[in-house]
Amino acid sequence: MMALTLVQSLAFGAAEYEEVSYDDLVNQLHQKKSNVIRNANDPLDSNLIHAGFGLVTTANSVNVNGNDAVKYQNGFQISLGIDLFSPQWAAEAALRNFGQAYSGTETRSLREFDLKFMHRDSLTAGAGYRLGAGVGSRYLKISDENVSIEDNTPTGVLFGGIDVYATKNLSIGMETGLRTSMVNSTADKNALDMMIRLDTYF
Repeated sequence: MMALTLVQSLAFGAAEYEEVSYDDLVNQLHQKKSNVIRNANDPLDSNLIHAGFGLVTTANSVNVNGNDAVKYQNGFQISLGIDLFSPQWAAEAALRNFGQAYSGTETRSLREFDLKFMHRDSLTAGAGYRLGAGVGSRYLKISDENVSIEDNTPTGVLFGGIDVYATKNLSIGMETGLRTSMVNSTADKNALDMMIRLDTYF
């Protein structure tokens, strides 16, 4: 009886195996490897990092000794951003420096750091738009004969712009931004700026 059971088990086990040629075996292994690679793809692999440089002109509304005035300055921006799981959404950090400007006996300087979130989409095959908002911190220094101001001001930021793509990895655009002080105890009130920017994507 035991011998009969052993013979049945061996016959059953033999029936589970299938002979394949060498070529078939290689093809099956290749298909399994392709499936493993395809399943291992990370969603973050499709995210692009973008770096940019811009030339900025700003009209800054300030209040000095109770008097409102508009101050104009030119500067530059450097930025670094990343897609947020989609080419249409991105986050960007930007540093702006307007250096020093002179008007009569007045000397002023302005620096700014922004953290922004934006939505981007295409208008045509070679152009697109961007809209976004964020927060920033602006350091304004004004020095004159009877004035000495050094204000660090938190600001809210709104911006929009148009980009033209020279290649898949390079765009040239124009952007307009509005910055508003989030506190009252500062001479730095509002600012409206325009920027020409160059961005790379990798």
